[in-house]
This record gives sequence, structure tokens and C-alpha cells, in this order.
Amino acid sequence: MTLLNDYFKIDGRTAENGETLFSITLLPEYKAYAGHFPGNPVSPGVCNIQMMKECAEQLAGKPLFLGYISQCRLSAVITPQITPQLQIRMQLSGTDDMYKVCATVCDDTTKYIEFKGELTPLK
Repeated sequence: MTLLNDYFKIDGRTAENGETLFSITLLPEYKAYAGHFPGNPVSPGVCNIQMMKECAEQLAGKPLFLGYISQCRLSAVITPQITPQLQIRMQLSGTDDMYKVCATVCDDTTKYIEFKGELTPLK
């Protein structure tokens, strides 16, 4: 299941010094917000992890499987009404068999998620 263009959209992408910056917008009409939490929607952590994985797939140019999470620090709440515009700063390195990802989800003032993990191509 992909969340691109349902949960979030990519507004732009730039690369510099081995890091890629994705500018994204959360889409408040996504169905998970109706139950998480009604009247005060909060972005589900599992959706945010999937969003980062899908950005990594954009960089790798192929579908990936998230096999290992070594760090996932959620330090602030993300909501589609208060924080719809976000940035994902990502470093993706590795070989054709395994990629390491290091990502941060933030805006101009707040760091929301720090993430490190390993991804493998789907066969």
C-alpha cells in the first residue's frame, strides 16, 4: 500500500552534500485521520514511517522493504492542520542488496522524528 498522493504529496526535492531534502504536504482528508483522533487528528506514527520509506524508494528508484529500525524517536506531534508543510532530510547509502537510511522530519522550528533503519529491495 502506498501513501503517496493519499496521505502526503511531494512538493519538491533537492540534493546537496549527500543529503536529499523532500518538501512535503500532509493531506488532511486521508481516511486514517477520521479515527486518529476525531476532531483533533494526529498523524499516525506508522504512516510517518511509511512516508519516509516511500521517499527512500524515490531515491533508490525501486520498491524497498523496511527490514530493520535502529532508531525512531518521535519528539513532537504532527497534525495535518497545524503542521501540514514538512521537510524530510534524508541520507540513503548502500548497495543494490541493502540500503541504510537516516532521516529527520522537521519544519522550520521543530524536529518531529529522527529515524534510522535498513531497507532491502523487493524481489
